[in-house]
Amino acid sequence: MKILHLIFLVGAFALAYCVLRPYPLLGAGTALVTLLVVCFCAGSILFGARKDESVTAKSLLASLLPWVLAGSLLVNGAYDVSNEILHPTAVVDTEYGRAWTVVVVRSWRPGRTNESLYIKEGLNLPRNPQFFYQGEPVTVGVKSGALWISWISSISRQ
Repeated sequence: MKILHLIFLVGAFALAYCVLRPYPLLGAGTALVTLLVVCFCAGSILFGARKDESVTAKSLLASLLPWVLAGSLLVNGAYDVSNEILHPTAVVDTEYGRAWTVVVVRSWRPGRTNESLYIKEGLNLPRNPQFFYQGEPVTVGVKSGALWISWISSISRQ
């Protein structure tokens, strides 16, 4: 069972990495919370088992779930052949952190006011706190994804 715990924990970190990079999801904040809940449920099944219990199909599936989800996100971006759709918008706010940068822009989607774009280093986004200014026009490139999960392909100044 200990090896399944390790497989699960490493998979959970791999899943968080895949949400934010190399194909950062549009709406990554919501995706991270949703996947955190799913992983918490799978982890409670796995870590709730007795230490002397033998490996069951349920515990094996629970330990592999983060890896399956991470693989799905990689396939979604790597096999995406859709055209990039460019959305002109403007920066509302930018938050620079150690784990990722959050660029809040005016939304181009109906029924939404803002979009929070969670981005790791790279993707035309240097680690310079003065890079995006409030009100600055930017263009956000979005691809639909091979599994129909939209992801951010680029962010650039207009």
